[in-house]
Amino acid sequence: MSGPLPNCSPSVSRSFDRVKDSMLQCDDLPLAEVINSDQWQAVFDEYQIDFGNEPDATYTPALTLWAMISQAFFKAEMRSCLAAVARISAWWAVRGRVVSETNTGAYCRARAKITWRAVRDICCQIARSAESVFDDTHNEYEKPHGVVDQVREVPTSGAILLVDGFTITAADTPDNQAEFPQNPAQKEGLGFPIIRGVSLISMVTGLLIALELGPYAGKQSGETALLWKMLDELKPGDTLVADCFYCTYWLIVACQNKGVHIVMKNHHKRDDDPLGARRINKHERLVVWSKPPRPAWMSEEEYERMPEQVEIRLVDIEVKQSGFRTKKFTVATTILENKMFTRSWIGSVYRSRWLVELDIRSIKVSLGMDVVRAKSPEMVRTEIWSCLLAYNLIRLKMLQSAALAGRMPRTLSFTATLQSLGVTWLLAGASCTLELVQQGTLISLSQTVGNRPDRVEPRANRRRPKVIALLKKPRSVAKAELNVAA
Repeated sequence: MSGPLPNCSPSVSRSFDRVKDSMLQCDDLPLAEVINSDQWQAVFDEYQIDFGNEPDATYTPALTLWAMISQAFFKAEMRSCLAAVARISAWWAVRGRVVSETNTGAYCRARAKITWRAVRDICCQIARSAESVFDDTHNEYEKPHGVVDQVREVPTSGAILLVDGFTITAADTPDNQAEFPQNPAQKEGLGFPIIRGVSLISMVTGLLIALELGPYAGKQSGETALLWKMLDELKPGDTLVADCFYCTYWLIVACQNKGVHIVMKNHHKRDDDPLGARRINKHERLVVWSKPPRPAWMSEEEYERMPEQVEIRLVDIEVKQSGFRTKKFTVATTILENKMFTRSWIGSVYRSRWLVELDIRSIKVSLGMDVVRAKSPEMVRTEIWSCLLAYNLIRLKMLQSAALAGRMPRTLSFTATLQSLGVTWLLAGASCTLELVQQGTLISLSQTVGNRPDRVEPRANRRRPKVIALLKKPRSVAKAELNVAA
């Protein structure tokens, strides 16, 4: 039976239900309460985002955010502000109003009034709500995920959170270069502003829990410094999984003070089998790490509060699969109990760290966030968080489909869900029907991600790239030389 859903009021352009409609939501879906229009409005009220109150206003806060999210679903020309304006014009046309002015200026001014902090708060709000609801109500799966299923065989008191960093580039403008300088090894005019990000992502759901951004180089711009700013997002009982770069005394102690366990590859500068270690068995031992000298970035008061030592369990992990570069490595963890949390389980937890690499690939490649178009640092952050909001909304749709089918969320295809929502974004935002909701769920479930944890492929590309000369001088200089030569 066709017909608009109860939350589809075609005359309301100020309601965040537009996003809810485009996300193919109805009250019967699991986790339907996560996208809460009242909560989103409360966030906008907190940041005093209010415009478009005139009766003939084209751009309202809700409709502008709807268009900003839509840009993340597309690439190239369809990602442009002009394409976003076209989608808003089409949305109004369905309601019997023709928008005669399709210049991007009005949309860009409306977009600039939505602070990135509001978009960030909504994005993280979705992650927290969906993570808690999904974890509480969905424990059995007909179609499990190999590594995730192995980790979930042993219950933990909190979430398993994966951390990793990445870099993206932005438009080459003076403001962006001042906030996010290019690689210092590059000459002026040849590089692009580089933004470093560190993400905190759930192992089970793939939701982005938190993210910190900073410059690529400079004081306190490293990945550990950015992670330090996100420690308040961790809750007692959580387990933080990271590679050896994060395995520092200070981060381990900070996590331990919050009741958070760590599972990290042992830092390459630390001995895997030091003298004085208390051996548990052939592959495990307990060691005590002493407090190092105070680093320059830490105050004396904070240094004094740090414990003099921390006890660490070192676990040797052997990799027997052919084709893997590493055959043996050591994992450091603050989980000292080895009867329940066995060596095999620790190995599975650390192996799940690879999932965050795939999630970052989804963000940078599938959502096209590797190059940001915005020309000011404020709008760079807004564009990034709009893309991350789209990412969490896609993950939410995957959770809903997985819950209906009794499957692990990570067995579903991120790209298939992205394509499904992108195709119906405008149509559902204008007139959402029960059939569209059902179709969206079916498409999300139609593609199964292959569980191939031991797949071996050569780390090389077959397709040859087009050979194009690289600029070795600023473009303005190169153009001037061409004009002189002509």
